Amino acid sequence: MAIIHSMYREPGKVAIDEKTCKQCGLCARICPADVLKMDDGRLQVSEKSLFGCIACGHCMMVCPKDAITVTGRGVSPQDLLPLPDQDERAGADALAALMKARRSIRHFHDRPVDPRLVERVVETAMTAPMGIPPWDVGCVRVIGREEVRRISDEIIKGYVGFLKVFKPWLLKVMRPFVGRAKYEMFADFVRPLAQIYVGAHQEGRDKLFHDAPVLLIFYHSPYAESLDAGIACTYAMLAAESLGLGSTIIGGAPPILQRNKALCRRLGIPDANTPSVTLILGHPKVTFRKAIRRRFSHVSSTGAQQ
Repeated sequence: MAIIHSMYREPGKVAIDEKTCKQCGLCARICPADVLKMDDGRLQVSEKSLFGCIACGHCMMVCPKDAITVTGRGVSPQDLLPLPDQDERAGADALAALMKARRSIRHFHDRPVDPRLVERVVETAMTAPMGIPPWDVGCVRVIGREEVRRISDEIIKGYVGFLKVFKPWLLKVMRPFVGRAKYEMFADFVRPLAQIYVGAHQEGRDKLFHDAPVLLIFYHSPYAESLDAGIACTYAMLAAESLGLGSTIIGGAPPILQRNKALCRRLGIPDANTPSVTLILGHPKVTFRKAIRRRFSHVSSTGAQQ
């Protein structure tokens, strides 16, 4: 039995090089699927794992003798990379500083973004922990203001249709069925936002993607969750900040994009996959002079307190 994936239906395969394995058992201790077991001091591949090898590669990554090989589910030993030296990694203070400095940017310089920077943002986003591997998340890179604007135009057409259907009186009729919070979200935010999008478009302005020179669309298969794509997008946002690019997540695009199957196919999004979140990128036109403190709605603790 294997964890079902949009492309892979079989479990990964684990091989042990008996000549180089020192039987330390480290790989068995960290295997999340209990595929590797120590039996009388000898490392064994267990046939009793419920899901079989999930091809996470953890065993290959910790083996001090390179005695473990994982193949299948899109993974192979060629995917192993050297770890950055400790002094090359961001410490806690540097990471916190990056996060505090990041702001949502909606005003961009006219100059285009070097495609190599976009590629680096996407490559960094690929390191995100996107659910159980192999990851069922994809990304579309839209580069160039004109192409981004064309996509914006098509999404605005969807909002024109939305406003024709979801009249204020219909939302009031729906209120007992959708609940107070969802009603207020639609009546007091979604519909007014749609009006802003459409009104600005009629004036020749792009209030959806803000004339950004780059748009990233993250999508997920039916075997993943929108959260997985959201995590990847968050990594991309931080990567963009580290490269001097401004960004902001645009939540207003995916709900309409999801319903425009023709546009999804033109963008190369596989059928049955769902556009989950979009991110605009560009060179910031505004420099912020201060950060601002953010908070969770609530923070609670349990267990022993020091």
